[in-house]
Amino acid sequence: MKSCIIAGEGNLPLLLAEKNKDFIVISIRNLSASNSFKNITYVVDMFNFNEIIKILKIHNIKNIIFVGKFYRQKNYQKKISKEVRKIIDETKYFGDDATLKRVKEFFKKNGFEVVSPNNLIKHNFKPNEFIYNKKFHNSENLKYLKNTIKIGKNVLNLISKFDIGQSIVARKNHVLGIEGIEGTNELIKRCGKYYNKQLNNDNTFGPVLIKLPKLNQTLDLDIPVIGIDTIKLAYKYNFFGIGFSEKGVLVVNEPEIRSFCKNKNFNLLCIRD
Repeated sequence: MKSCIIAGEGNLPLLLAEKNKDFIVISIRNLSASNSFKNITYVVDMFNFNEIIKILKIHNIKNIIFVGKFYRQKNYQKKISKEVRKIIDETKYFGDDATLKRVKEFFKKNGFEVVSPNNLIKHNFKPNEFIYNKKFHNSENLKYLKNTIKIGKNVLNLISKFDIGQSIVARKNHVLGIEGIEGTNELIKRCGKYYNKQLNNDNTFGPVLIKLPKLNQTLDLDIPVIGIDTIKLAYKYNFFGIGFSEKGVLVVNEPEIRSFCKNKNFNLLCIRD
């Protein structure tokens, strides 16, 4: 069955579209670069759900895939349906996951199935798989990584009820930062600058990024993503490595990531869900 990609910001929508050239793309204005797609593509304002539904019906599409990063835009189109305006008003002070659940309910009510991009893009990392450079490996590396990931995972699970944060940066038993609205890359930069300025003089292990979904998160609309750019950025800021959820994180650029970690002093651990 033909599907439709609702494209937000970032490279993931383009990657998914390239792998599925028969998919229709609805590019969200001011977020997605519509001219980058070779698929049949429409440009629609974020909250113009009626126009989205109209396009889906024209192409007889039932499955939709939300891909990329979506922001709460202030200057959205004023002529929107009462139902959509109600969603906007009701979710004004909601977290991202609660808001996306309301969006999913809307499309389901109108006869459309929201499909997770995780069903279409698969990775081959196994639970507890440790990817590292043998040249720099010693018995303490994995121990440090596991202990630091455990701290980060416990904190992320604890704050899940507040619907905030999919990523955390920790070092030893200290939390350096929790992901806010700025996103993972800005979290890495913020914590990396602090580490390099304040903590990098004791010649011990660097920070670790832990990335996993919130408890009971709606993964078909907002699945956490790791790509090669995230890996390279963390390496640039002297991170020791990254721990990520086995099924709850979408990993792209897998061959490049494996090669990078095995050739640089950077460690990766796939966490069993």
